[in-house]
Amino acid sequence: MGGEIGKDHFEVKDFELFQQKLDQEMDFMRQLFTENRFDNETRKLGYELELCLIDKTGAPSSCNKKVLDKANNDLFTYELATFNLEINGNAFELTHSVFSEIQQDLTNLYQEMEQATSGSGCEPGLFGVLPSLKLEHLNHNTYMSDMYRYRLLDERLMEMRQRPVHLEIKGEDTLMIDKLDVMLEALSTSLQVHYQFPVDEAVDSYHAALWSSMAAVAVSANSPLVLQKKCWQESRIAIFKQAVDTRNNQEVHDLIIPRVHFSKGYIKSWLELFDDNDYYSPILPEVIDSKVEELHHFNLHNGTIWRWVRPILGLGVNGLYHLRLELRVVPSGPTLIDTMANMVFHVGLTEGLKLKPQELTKMPFEGLEQDFYQVARDGLSANVNWCNGKMGSMQNLLLNHIIPVAYEGLEKLNIDSPEIWMNIIEQRVKTGQTGAQWIYMHWEKYQDEKLLVKDYMKQAKQNIPVHQWPKP
Repeated sequence: MGGEIGKDHFEVKDFELFQQKLDQEMDFMRQLFTENRFDNETRKLGYELELCLIDKTGAPSSCNKKVLDKANNDLFTYELATFNLEINGNAFELTHSVFSEIQQDLTNLYQEMEQATSGSGCEPGLFGVLPSLKLEHLNHNTYMSDMYRYRLLDERLMEMRQRPVHLEIKGEDTLMIDKLDVMLEALSTSLQVHYQFPVDEAVDSYHAALWSSMAAVAVSANSPLVLQKKCWQESRIAIFKQAVDTRNNQEVHDLIIPRVHFSKGYIKSWLELFDDNDYYSPILPEVIDSKVEELHHFNLHNGTIWRWVRPILGLGVNGLYHLRLELRVVPSGPTLIDTMANMVFHVGLTEGLKLKPQELTKMPFEGLEQDFYQVARDGLSANVNWCNGKMGSMQNLLLNHIIPVAYEGLEKLNIDSPEIWMNIIEQRVKTGQTGAQWIYMHWEKYQDEKLLVKDYMKQAKQNIPVHQWPKP
C-alpha cells in the first residue's frame, strides 16, 4: 500500500473504465488456469516489515518523510501514518541458506533505516501496536501521510460505508471508538511473508497456510495494549478487520463478507479465490495503459482485498506466471531475531502440514475460523482443535504436535541449521513470554505507556529474543 498513484481524485468514468480493464484481465486470468500456464518449479521467499518511528520520550514521531528523503532507498516506503514506515525486503530463491540470506538482508536494511533516522529525532521500533499511541495520533488531518493513495482510500472507504468506522474490542478491558476516517488502520504494524511455490502445491499450500497462521498468531502475539486498553493478545486481527470494513449497514445485515477476512472456506482451485475478487467493488480505480497480460488492474484490485492469507498471481522474470501467498497474520517485532524466528516457523509449519494434506480439510472450516480468532484473543492459553484431531491449549499443542511438524517442513526444504530460529520459538512457548505477555506485565506494573516503550526499546536494541527479556 506504500506506492503512490497518479491522480488526486477519481470520477465515475474512472470506475467504469477500471471495471472494463479489470473484466478483461479477469478473463485472461481464467484463461491462465484453463491452460495451466504457471511456474511449477520455482520456490522463493520475500518479506515486508512495517515499523514505528518513536521519539526520545517513547511517543510516536511524525517523521517518515524526513527519514525516507534521507534514506533515498526504493526498498523503503510510506505507510498510512506519518509515524510508520515499511521495509520491502529483497526476494530470495528458497535454497538451504535462504533464511540466513534473509536475515542478512533484513539486518542490513534495518541498520540503514537506523542510520536514516539518526539526527531526525526519532528511531525505528518493532511493535504490533505501539503502546504509546493515543487517539490524538489518529487525526487524519495531522498524521496521515501526504499521499493521494491514502487520502483517496480514506474518502472511498467512507463513501462506501455511509457510516462511521466502529472499532470494538472486548478483552480484559473494552475498547470502543467511532471515527469518520480510515486512520484506525494505522494502529497496527506487521510482518508480511511472500512465499512462492510450484503450482501443483498451490491448494495444499493454501490450506496449510490457514492452519499455520493460527499457530503463528499464538507464538508471535505482540499487540495486547491498544490506546492504553488491555485488549487481545494479538489485537491487530480485530483492529484491521474493523478499520477497513467497507460494508454499509445493509451489507452488514445481508452478511456480506468483509474485505478483511480469514478465508471463505476450503478450496479446490485458486481460481475460486480470484473469482471471489468480483465480489468486491474497486476502491482505487487507477487506469494505466498496460497490456492485459501484465494484470496491472487485477493486482491493484486484489491488493485492496485484505485476506489474512492473501493469494497473489505474479509474472516472473522467466516469463512464467506464478502463484504465491502473502502471509499477513504476524505482527512486527519485538526484535529482528524474533522476526526471523516467526518467519522460519510460519514457513516451516506450512511446509510440514503439506506432508499430510488429507488432514487439512477434515475439520469443518467454521471451526478453524472460530479457533483462529480465539487464538488472537487468548494467545498461547487458547483452547482449540488442531487439524490432526488433537485438542487442548495452543501452548501444549505447539510443544507436542505443531513445532515438530514445523521441523519436518524445514527438513523437507533442506534448511541449514533451523534450530537457530526454532529454539527461539520453542523457548518462547515453554516460558509463555511472548511480546504480548511482556508488554502486559509491564503495563500491569507501571501503567505508563511511554516508560513501557522506552524499556521495550532498551531490550529490543540488544536483539535478544523476547523470551529472554527480564521481567519488568
